[in-house]
Amino acid sequence: MQEQKPEFETGDKSLRLNLALVIASYFLIAVLLQPLIDFLLVPDPETANPYQVMELADEKKKLTGYVYSLWRMLPILFFLWYGWRIIASLRVPPAGTRSPFTVRVLKGKHARMFGMLLILVALLLLYRELLTLIKLTT
Repeated sequence: MQEQKPEFETGDKSLRLNLALVIASYFLIAVLLQPLIDFLLVPDPETANPYQVMELADEKKKLTGYVYSLWRMLPILFFLWYGWRIIASLRVPPAGTRSPFTVRVLKGKHARMFGMLLILVALLLLYRELLTLIKLTT
């Protein structure tokens, strides 16, 4: 039996630019979360004593941990969804989607294994983030 020539799907340049904008805005918002939390949780200077300031600092630390942990979960959930789409369509890239880069098309068992690997890694990272959230609450 003759081996088939690999099939490639060309990337979309406008989608590549949109991906770059989404990634840049994700990191920009991540950088601006800490100053936003500091701005929102400011002690009242007239009635603040050192114990209240220390208590507020502990609240800021806990809230920052929650916010950043939830923020880090967004791309993990995207990869979980993308792996599910790959398994559902048995094709990489999934049917009906465009890719920002030129990729080799995988079909059948190889696509299923890639989707399962993507889901496994996403679930492990999600588990790690949930452990971080649990540690913050105790």
